Order: sequence, then structure tokens, then C-alpha cells
Amino acid sequence: MNSLRDNRQCILPSSLAVAVAGVLASPILYAQEANITELDAIEVSADAAEPSGTAPSDGYTAEATVTGTKTTTNVVETPQSISTVTADQIEDQNAANLGEVLRYTAGARGETFGFEPRTTFLRIRGFDVATSGLFRDNLKLANPGFAAGYSLEPYGAERIDVLKGPSSVLYGQAGPGGLVNYVSKRPTFDTRREVRVESGTNDLVQGHFDISGAVNDSDTLAVRLVGLVRDSETQVDFVNDDRKYLAPSLTWQPTDATRLTVLAHWQYDDTQPSQRYPLQGTLEPNPNGPIPDNRFTGEPGYDAYERRESAIGYEFEHRINDQIVLRQNVRDYRNDVDDQTIYTTGLLADQRTITRSRFDSFGRIDGLVMDNQLQLTAQAGAAEHTVLVGLDHQDIDVSSRQFFGAASNLDIYDPVYGAPVPDAPLFKDEDGQLKQTGIYLQDQIRVDRWTVSLGGRYDVARSETLNNLTGATASREDEAFTGRAGASYQFANGFAPYVSYMESFLPTTGTDAAGNPFEPETAHQYEVGVKYQPNTDTLVTLAWFDLTREDYLTTNPSTFANEQKGEANSQGLEMEARTRLFHGLDVIASYSYTDAEITSASNPVEEGEPLEYTPEHEAALWGKYNFRGGVLHGLGLGAGVRYIGESFGAAFNADNSALEVPDVTLVDAAITYDIGQVSLGLHAQNLLDEQYVATAFDSSGTYGTRREVTGSVTYRF
Repeated sequence: MNSLRDNRQCILPSSLAVAVAGVLASPILYAQEANITELDAIEVSADAAEPSGTAPSDGYTAEATVTGTKTTTNVVETPQSISTVTADQIEDQNAANLGEVLRYTAGARGETFGFEPRTTFLRIRGFDVATSGLFRDNLKLANPGFAAGYSLEPYGAERIDVLKGPSSVLYGQAGPGGLVNYVSKRPTFDTRREVRVESGTNDLVQGHFDISGAVNDSDTLAVRLVGLVRDSETQVDFVNDDRKYLAPSLTWQPTDATRLTVLAHWQYDDTQPSQRYPLQGTLEPNPNGPIPDNRFTGEPGYDAYERRESAIGYEFEHRINDQIVLRQNVRDYRNDVDDQTIYTTGLLADQRTITRSRFDSFGRIDGLVMDNQLQLTAQAGAAEHTVLVGLDHQDIDVSSRQFFGAASNLDIYDPVYGAPVPDAPLFKDEDGQLKQTGIYLQDQIRVDRWTVSLGGRYDVARSETLNNLTGATASREDEAFTGRAGASYQFANGFAPYVSYMESFLPTTGTDAAGNPFEPETAHQYEVGVKYQPNTDTLVTLAWFDLTREDYLTTNPSTFANEQKGEANSQGLEMEARTRLFHGLDVIASYSYTDAEITSASNPVEEGEPLEYTPEHEAALWGKYNFRGGVLHGLGLGAGVRYIGESFGAAFNADNSALEVPDVTLVDAAITYDIGQVSLGLHAQNLLDEQYVATAFDSSGTYGTRREVTGSVTYRF
């Protein structure tokens, strides 16, 4: 497994280690007094700051984005649906994980399996993006074969962008639904200091801190340190949800033309697996009654999930002149996961005794990703061109060791724990390497009120897998070209209709029954929509899409061999509105209609069936009013309602029809009160404490998250 991983020190700048050490060693410098004034995170001149795709936003509306174009582009000029969850929204809703962050986002589903403390299972427009669609600061977080999982910390994010639809032109290997781009908090040259403590249901105790500011008089060097510590139980017996998170960063801007930002983070998670219960007692009746949603089906002291995650990288930008900008973004990261679980596999005839199995998975991912960009701005007659030429590369090493075996039975209605856990044989032991190199070209052409975006990309992806059990090595190489085209027209009143076409590809590992390697799966999408942004506080998007996923693997029910016959189509309508009314009321409204079905499969029974885990209708409304002036000055009142429509699980009834999961309506609420430098908060999710089944798969069902109430005290100085 020799690769350029062994030579990484020559890629990172020699000052990188010194810079990060300076961040960690210099917290004493944060104590200097300064007025708390929100400025753009990357501008230091006295001139008015241009909209930025990474800087803090005031309220819930983002004016510009770097997601989708990799250039700072006004949202209404981007001919593709993009939703942005700002840090203000994350704070107002007190979102504790990525699933909670996306609750009010049209077309995105972050809590596919309901209560899930380990990792985030994401779906956009009906398709999974958890293994191929997670990005941090526009650089991919790889997860080949689900060897490990990610659970990104919302408190460390300045914003989280959701780009909908195939996006391989700029981002390489990706699934059809789109991607989620986590934009990290960056150093600010104005002083920002915050400490917060929280306590709540499930014995939650949590502390945060966020400290940022300039460290020299010339305002050329700024640092930031973000951290979190959590100790918490959960709604399930014997399952905790503990976390430690630290994210230092540094920005050095010696001139207005040159900027280097170093970003690092470390995260440790200690929790247990989520629970799957028999369908009889969750979705279906059981003579013994409903299965309690706090029931633990594993073995206390054995089930465990630990994640050790770390990363360091940088973003470098140099503006040669007004027309030419050079950028290089690099990250070196590691994700190490130990997952041990005893889980439900069936229900005996007494309708109360579950059969169980043991599954242990130990995965590790080491990744290096680099993106080099040249941006040119030129005028050709009446047309202004913003041309982006890029060369990106990722080098991933992955290892996976898995054990599987039988475990003792358990009375799920009256559990008695403590049975010995038998040894399980090793059934998978693999080391793999993935390399991908892509070159891309994008041209954003502006003529009068028209913006036309054209893009193309050529990729070469190589993979090699060593089976340590047999000594066999499998390798393959894939090449692909993907394209994108779109156009929008910006009316003077803020309306901007648009149309676009885009493609994606995703290499597929393995061979068919004849030993032939599988081709990459592909996807394409047509989208028509309109965006409305009359001012910086309002953004409304309405989009219709037709998305097709092709050549994905399905299982032949007769031979149990994988075949490349899968095809699914997702069509729908999405609406999302974000606005500020009456100088104090921030509002989010979203609605999604998704008609998704399997159009081709190895098993003819599946053809025509709805796509699993995809509600046809979803809607959400959130509002928070902050009183400004009068006797109620400083008081904030927030409330939200979420409707999750009927969906179908990856399970079938006796007549081979898809198993239906009922709809549910959930209510959230918040009360805050600002007293000078101190803010008090009380947040509740699922305020009415609805018990509901989130989804079903195989012969199992999972529950959603019950009511959680959290109180907080924040001190800003």
C-alpha cells in the first residue's frame, strides 16, 4: 500500500505544523479587549465586504455560496437547487447532530432511521448520500464500503450547504441525490468569545466554547478555537452519547491579495448502536403489547461504538491581479471506528423472544484530498466570463475487519441481561486503496441579466483491494466524463427562473457471476425552477426535478448474485422559503413532493415499487421572533412543526407489497432571553412527545427520537 501518503509532508507547507502549534499554544492572546462587532471573516479592508460563501450570516438567509460552483456566487445565479442552514438557525433550533440540522430543509432527510446516535444516514431526493456525498469545506470525506461513519459536529459549522442533484462535474465520484457540504468556522479578525453550558433530559451535561480574534496589531494573523464536551444518556437504556470535539484554526493574511487558512479538528465519540425491533410490536400488532422504545436489545458492557477522528489541512488563495486567482485546498484526515453490537434478527413463535446475532466491525480510513484551482475573469464583448480550471486528487487507504456470529436469545418484554457472548469468526478482512484524479472546467457567463453555467470533467479512478483471508487481490480502473449546463435570468424585482442538466458517476466494486467487473453507476437530472431574492433577508426557491439513477447493483433472487440491472427514478417538486419579517421574525418554510420508484431490478417483484425511506410528502414551518425594545426586549420565542408523510421501508408484506410506515407530525419549540452579555435558552424537540416508527427494513422497525428538553446559559465577552 505504498502511495503518495508516505510523501505527504512534501505537499503540506513547511509552516503548517508551526501554524497549528501557534493556535493551540496561544489562547492567552484571546483575552485582549475589543468591541464585539460582526464582520466578514475574510475581509480586513475598510471597504464594504462582498458576500462570502464561508463568512458568518445574520439570520437564516445566505446571499452567496461557494458550494455548487467553487466560486463565490450569488445564490440566485446558481442554476441548481441549494439550501443553506446557517449557524444562527443551528443555534436557534439547538441542533445537536447533522440529522437535526436538516429537519427543515426541503428534499433532504437526515434522520432516515430515526433515533441513531452513531452516525448520520442522509438521503437527498430519495437517494443515499451518506457514503459518497459528505464534504467538509468542499473536500470529500470518503467512506468506501461504509467502513466507517461520520457524525459532523454542528457547533463547529458556520453553515451547512445542501446541493441537490448529481454533482460530479466539480466534485468527482458522487451519488445521484447530491451532497452536503459542511463549512467550518474560520478565524475572524474581530473578537468573538463565547462560553456555553447546557443541561437537559437524559442526564445531558454539555459545555461549548468559541474564541476568535486577531493576534497582532497589523490584523494579518487571526486564530480561532472551537470546542465541545458532552456527557449524556439517551432515550434507550444503557446507550450513552458522549463526545469531545476541538477545532483550532488560523488565518494569515499578509496582504489583501494573499491568504492562508489552516483548519484542524479532533473528535472522539463514545456511544452504542441504535436499536432495531421486530415488526410485531412496532408497526404490526403483538399480543404482548407494543415494544417499549427505551428497550435495549444488546448486552450491557459489550455493545460499544467508538469513533476517533482527526484532520488537518489548509486553504491557500493568492490573487495575482483583478483577473487571476490561484487556490489550493488540502486536507489530510483519519477516521477510526470500532463498532460492536448484538442486534435483533427475528422473533420466535411466542411473540416475545427475539433471536440475536453478534456483529463487530473495525474500520479505518486514511485520506488525503487536494483541489487546485485557477480562476480567470475576463470580458469578451458584452459577456463577462468567470472561468474555473481545476485539478483535484484523492488518495484513500481503507481497512475493514468484521466478525459475525450467533448470540443468545432475549425476552424483549422482560429482558434478563448477562448471557455470555460467544466468540464470532472473522468473515471479512480487507485492505483497500482508492485513487482518483479529475480535471474540470467551468465557465460562468454573464450577459446583461443572463447567467449561463457550463461545465465538464474527466476522471480516472483506480482501486485495489487485498483480501487478507484468501490473499487474493482485485483491482480495477474507471474513466468517466460528466457534464453540466444551466442558465438563469435575473429580473430586477428579484425573480430568477433557471433550467439545468447535470450528471454524476460512482464506481462500483466487485464482479458479476461471469467474473466481469461492474461498470460505474451513473445518474442524470433535469431541473427547472425559480428563485426569488428581493433583499438579503429573503430567499425563496421553487424547483421541479426529474432524476434517474442507472446501473446500480441489485441481487438476483434465484442465484443471490449481484447484477447491474438497477434503475430508479425520482421526480418531484420542492419549495423552500427563508425570510426575516418585521425586523425580528425569522421564518423557514419548506415542502417536498417526491415521487420515487424502482423502474428496473433483478427481482421483477421490486419493479414499480416506491423507493424505500422516501416520504411522498414532507413539510416544515419554523419561526422565531426576537423582541427588540420595550419591556420584552431580549425575549425570543420560537416554534416549529414538521410533517413526515407516509413512506415505505426496505421490507415487504406477505403478498410482496412494500411495507408502509405511517406519517407523523412533530412540534419543536424554543425560548431565549438575552440579558446583556448573558443569554438563557430553553429548547424542546418533539415537544408533544410523539412515539412513532421511523422506518422498517428486513423484519425490523426503528423508533424516532422522543421529547428532549435542554436548558442553556451562554456568556459572550
